[in-house]
Amino acid sequence: MTVLSIVVVVLGGLTALLGIYYAARDLSADLVLLGACALAAAAWAVLGVALGLKDLAGGNPPERVTLYGYLATALLMTIGGGWVGLFERSRWGSLVIAICAAVSIVLLMRLEQIWPGGFA
Repeated sequence: MTVLSIVVVVLGGLTALLGIYYAARDLSADLVLLGACALAAAAWAVLGVALGLKDLAGGNPPERVTLYGYLATALLMTIGGGWVGLFERSRWGSLVIAICAAVSIVLLMRLEQIWPGGFA
C-alpha cells in the first residue's frame, strides 16, 4: 500500500502544480491537465480497490465508514474537479482542479492516520 500511496501523492502533487501553473498563466484546462486529473482519479480507484481487498482479507479497519467515506470522497472530488475543469473554460476551472488535487493529498494523509495498519 505504501507504493500506491506514494503514487497517489505524486500524481496529486503534479496535478496540483500543473493546475496552479495553468491558472497563473490564465489558461483553461486542456487535455494535459485533464489527463493528469484522470490519472490521479485512477490512482485513487486502484488504492481504494487494494484497501478494499485488504479489508476483505481480514484487515478489519477500526472505522470502516470513515475509511470508505474518505476513499469515496477523494475519488469523487477528483472526478468532480476534472468535470469542472472540463466545462469551466477559464483559469478558474484549472484552479478548481489544483485545489481538488491538493485536498486529495490531505485526505490521503488523514486516511493513513485513521487506518495505519492498512498501509503497512
